[in-house]
Amino acid sequence: MRANLNREGITTRSFVAGVTASLVVGAGVAYADNVIRGSYLAIDFGSPVAVFLLFVLAALLNPLLGLLQRSWHLSASEVALVYIMALVAASGPSMGLTGFFLPYLSGAQYYATPENGWTSLFIHYVPDWMVPLEPGAIKDFYEGTPRGTGGVAWAAWLPALLAWVPFLVALYLVMIALMVILRKQWMDHERLSYPLMQPSLAMIETESGRRAPALFRTWLFWIGMAIPFTVGAINALHAYHSFIPRIELQTSLPIFRGMASLRPTLSFATLGLSYFLSRDVALGIWVFNLLAKVQEGAFGVLGIRSTETMEWVTVPILAHQSIGAMTMFVLFGLWMGRGHLRAVARKAFRGDDSIDDSGEMLSYRTAVFSVIGGTALMWWWLWKTGLPVWMAGVVLFMAFVIFVGLTRMVTEGGFFITRAPINPGNFAVSGFGVENIGAQGVTALGYTFVWAGEMRIFVMAAVANALKIAEGIRGNRRLLLWAILTALLISAVSSVWVELSLGYKYGGINLSPFYTGLVHYPFNFIARNLNNATPVNWNGWLWTAYGGALMAVLMVAKQRLVWWPIHPMSLPVSSMWMTDTIMLSVFMSWLIKGAILHYGGPAMYRRGKPLFIGLVVGQFGSMGFWVIVDYLTGMSDNLVFFL
Repeated sequence: MRANLNREGITTRSFVAGVTASLVVGAGVAYADNVIRGSYLAIDFGSPVAVFLLFVLAALLNPLLGLLQRSWHLSASEVALVYIMALVAASGPSMGLTGFFLPYLSGAQYYATPENGWTSLFIHYVPDWMVPLEPGAIKDFYEGTPRGTGGVAWAAWLPALLAWVPFLVALYLVMIALMVILRKQWMDHERLSYPLMQPSLAMIETESGRRAPALFRTWLFWIGMAIPFTVGAINALHAYHSFIPRIELQTSLPIFRGMASLRPTLSFATLGLSYFLSRDVALGIWVFNLLAKVQEGAFGVLGIRSTETMEWVTVPILAHQSIGAMTMFVLFGLWMGRGHLRAVARKAFRGDDSIDDSGEMLSYRTAVFSVIGGTALMWWWLWKTGLPVWMAGVVLFMAFVIFVGLTRMVTEGGFFITRAPINPGNFAVSGFGVENIGAQGVTALGYTFVWAGEMRIFVMAAVANALKIAEGIRGNRRLLLWAILTALLISAVSSVWVELSLGYKYGGINLSPFYTGLVHYPFNFIARNLNNATPVNWNGWLWTAYGGALMAVLMVAKQRLVWWPIHPMSLPVSSMWMTDTIMLSVFMSWLIKGAILHYGGPAMYRRGKPLFIGLVVGQFGSMGFWVIVDYLTGMSDNLVFFL
């Protein structure tokens, strides 16, 4: 009995297993993205690689360990820790950091030509300490060393990599601390559903005396899993044998004389995850997306358009509207949680004993002072890169508005694929103009794309979901912080090491699109704005204000009117292509869930959960399975599922 109790918390063996999983995620995803180039396992909040590893552990390895020796079987708490470390590790090796980090630190030096004039235009504004400078080392990284025999030019890279460490450590600590501060408000007071974690929780939960979770003994789960796995197998085999027809899951339907397009896409993962959404949230996702398409199409027909160009933005007017809505969404949420935030402040600054933070990963005092200290360090670091002091504050404010807003959408709305409506760099130039920011400031804004570019996956959202999983871990939760930090460190170091090694062996231009397409984004941003001396866009401010006002009205309606049927949470991301692609699947799930609740009630809804969990696990499992098969067979560019 004592042995069983000792294995309910964070144990040495579960930590070692989590370290192993973090290494597999960090190094494996970096290799897969750049060499195999199959289905992307860690570019979105769904983190398919973590779900895949959890399935392998819970369905195969752990039951086998229990069969061989009962004491080897991992408890639910131990499995949870392994998954948490894999989940957090997945936020680093691709679009979370490394995928952008290395190309953006070196891309300007490699791609600068007399034609684009980058050398004379902005490269001299880049501080020497924040990027590698050795031309030969950069050339070899992008083109490979002769015959692939040379090693990594660490002497050229290490100073720049180490210069970024203080900023990244501060960034991640602030993200973690904010999630500790908001955890009780979101989980206990507002009771958010955390739909992305429902399949994982079901695979972790184990009945006493059983080697495998009850989920795997339900035939509906295996039926649900078989559907996307079969579709994935057919599409994967098409790459091996062209006579096998590919099953197309997406199409495009032009509307408003071709001024806008619907992108109906069948995503099994979205279909499964949306089953766990509240009806008002799911309704809001597809309704606001349709309204955004109408708005976009009407603007096109009427000739209402912006002359702005922004990276990762299709319709700038809607991007301004969306960032206004995002800002109001976050501020409204903080206002609703003001009672809890006051309690956190009393505990942090006065040591109020009536407020219990013993169940948190960090004490509230440590969390609050981590936010204050980390923000100060980031502010100073950004100033040292060339940003005016006031602009560094603007960038940090907008970045964390987006980080918190998207994290809330992930934890409540189940968005496993979404991104920022507009990043802080584009917001800053559009809102304040090049003249006010300065040429060096605009250059520094370009390098913020490393950590606040597309913002498609990041540590804050991973930690928020991890804390939901951690509810099942007994014992001292403070140890969880060190597990999370270890996972981040291993993922970052291993992914950077793998990508640098691959670059010098094969040449970055022969690897992923990060080194051939996306690498240009920050430098095109800098060059375009400096060449055009981009002025303040006052119309953009008007659309931002309109988006904020609209969100405020909708949030008040949701809070005050009991009959109000639509949650406005998705408004800030309603106009982007990612929402276009999930809309059909969300609508289908909303329709199916409605019918189940109407005709079968809550009991039938509960019985149907394994089927929809199977859809999620089947898609993510298929992605991981075929990446492994492609590695073993030498196949590349076999994209089984994208969404």
